[in-house]
Amino acid sequence: MQHDVTLTDGEVTLRPLVEADIPALLALAARTPDEWRHMGSAPTTEAYHRAALDAPDTFPFVVTLDGEVVGATRLAGWTAQHRGVEIGWSWLTPAQMGRGVNRRAKRLLLAYAFEGLGAARVQIKTDVRNARSQRAIEKLGAVREGVLRNHMVRADGSLRDTVMYSVTVEEWPAVRARLA
Repeated sequence: MQHDVTLTDGEVTLRPLVEADIPALLALAARTPDEWRHMGSAPTTEAYHRAALDAPDTFPFVVTLDGEVVGATRLAGWTAQHRGVEIGWSWLTPAQMGRGVNRRAKRLLLAYAFEGLGAARVQIKTDVRNARSQRAIEKLGAVREGVLRNHMVRADGSLRDTVMYSVTVEEWPAVRARLA
């Protein structure tokens, strides 16, 4: 979905993904093919990024640090009726992993979801085998809700169990304070 939402904390900025970003994202993603083994589809194809642009309920973002593109993320599945949205399809270059960029990007997304969209619930999911992602989500203060068995098919054709997390509007003030 095309949108005009830009979120920033002064250093980390999430700006709308546009077609002109696709070559740079493909080049970044191609450097780290092992990172995508947990994803159902990888950000190494043009179709992956075009799907984000074409999805009607999705806010695709490019993640920049001090103006340099370092990854991408999305808010997806927004439903005004149920006031729910998912944060996902997030990835960063390995040089930015473990340096706080993901945490700051998630804080921006959570703030927009709760304070901009009026969400009642934000969910985040990850592959049960992706321990690093689970730790990062738990550090945000999201609640682990359970595991969906055989939930998705990985890019290699194997079945994926998915760990589901969420933050509710009631939990948001404490999570926001934790991430400040």
